[in-house]
Amino acid sequence: MATTRRAPSKRPTALGGGRKRVLVVLFVPSVERDGTTSIDQAHWVNASLEMFGKVFGGATAYPKAKGIWRDDERGGALVKDEPVVVHCYTTPADIQDDSALAQLGNFCREMGRRAHQGEVGLVIGDEYFAIRDFGKE
Repeated sequence: MATTRRAPSKRPTALGGGRKRVLVVLFVPSVERDGTTSIDQAHWVNASLEMFGKVFGGATAYPKAKGIWRDDERGGALVKDEPVVVHCYTTPADIQDDSALAQLGNFCREMGRRAHQGEVGLVIGDEYFAIRDFGKE
């Protein structure tokens, strides 16, 4: 006997909402590219939360994680880090908005420049962006 399946509802009626379905993740580093010089991580976490709040409606910063990054431009040196991971859910329309993307990109480049990074890690949906060019746009 064949079973008829219903397509999942686009909006769960019991929960409502459900429109923000694109996850944006920003990694806020704890050290400079040299792996030893601390940065003002609290400043960058607060600044990223404010930027995400203004541009996309909100965000959540999670406590420090443990990470490592291979700096190929420095002979493969491993940089140990304790990044704060900032999560932001937004709408497909907002993440495709040129102004919103420009603000997000400008923030990442400014943090990379001022915090002396080799790379700023940003995830949009299921794609990782390794932002390495910190020149002004």
